[in-house]
Amino acid sequence: MLGTGQKVPEDYEPATLEHPARNVPKPVLPAEAKEETEAGAQAFLNYRADAQWYAMQTGDTSMVRAVTAPECSSCTEEYDEIDALYGKGGWARGGWEKPTLPDGHLSKRADGGYNLPIEVDSKGMQAIYSSRVTTSQMPFSGADILDVYLDFRDGHWTHVTASPRGSL
Repeated sequence: MLGTGQKVPEDYEPATLEHPARNVPKPVLPAEAKEETEAGAQAFLNYRADAQWYAMQTGDTSMVRAVTAPECSSCTEEYDEIDALYGKGGWARGGWEKPTLPDGHLSKRADGGYNLPIEVDSKGMQAIYSSRVTTSQMPFSGADILDVYLDFRDGHWTHVTASPRGSL
């Protein structure tokens, strides 16, 4: 099941050393993710995480780029790396993350954005070239890891940046 609640189809095949993922479900932005509410922010975070996982599974970064501010340089670098990996005939496996906004933490800043303390559960990721792992990101989980800065304008959320807890 994706974070957005979509079911993963039975014919989905995770990536292996021999082939990239197959029949990857394309995430759909839920209506709730268009609301400037705590539930809307969580639905958006779930969608963005699913769009990022989709990018890692398929090499198509367009969906996650569409909901991420271009000024997020670390995000852009990550998406450029995914594009380059697939462009050179490689692929990724893993990459699933679950972001959780603890209840009662949605508060608007003076600049109109939202600084959110996010709990993260990551299953890790591996980049694969020529049937061998070339890069690994280990799984991680924690409640005090990350702050995410979101903006809500013109009826939609945008991921602006993410930083270690307390640095935003």
